[in-house]
Amino acid sequence: MIVRIAALMLMALPLAVGMGGGLAHAQQQRPLDQHALFQVVAGLYNLDPALLEAIATVESHGNPEAVSSAGAQGLMQLMPATARRFRVADPFDPVDNALGAARFLDHLRRWQQGRSGSALDLPEFLAAYNAGEGAVDKYHGVPPYPETQEYVRRVLVTYLSGPLSPASPAPGRGARKPTVVRRPTAAEADRRMLEQLDQLRQARALAAAAVSAQAAPR
Repeated sequence: MIVRIAALMLMALPLAVGMGGGLAHAQQQRPLDQHALFQVVAGLYNLDPALLEAIATVESHGNPEAVSSAGAQGLMQLMPATARRFRVADPFDPVDNALGAARFLDHLRRWQQGRSGSALDLPEFLAAYNAGEGAVDKYHGVPPYPETQEYVRRVLVTYLSGPLSPASPAPGRGARKPTVVRRPTAAEADRRMLEQLDQLRQARALAAAAVSAQAAPR
């Protein structure tokens, strides 16, 4: 029932639906609300919509027409073989592309849980999205590829750091001077990302323990 409701919500997004093969992006009546798209797609596959949005930001800057030098396509930058593997008919349709990426992430989550038997390791999870499961298996973690390591760092910072504080209004008579918002250095951003990642892991571990306790026979 939940999947059916989520599917109906997807159809209600401001997109024209193609009857022959994928979802037609060329006939959109108004710009796609990507935030709403990620909310719905995440609900279908039990993913965090903020994580999907962070991946799209780093992968394509939210551009459904993006093509990388390596040939990755669309909003979530799927390679053609990955798109075919996860049933994407039109990689430049943002809905089709986001659904394929969510299927890929769902596969990676089950793959990771099967190989480790433990909770999700987010850096390895993201490294597998970027470089493939084989590379993560080969190096028993995030592979030593500069591109993949930088990708993992950027997605984690985007996912966990959140927006900067808004700037203060212009000063008037008797008003206080605006506070200058300083962007964090790379080292500060990394440290904050690691602290927040640790907090996220602890919160997820507590949530899993609570679910297990509720499911235990009384």
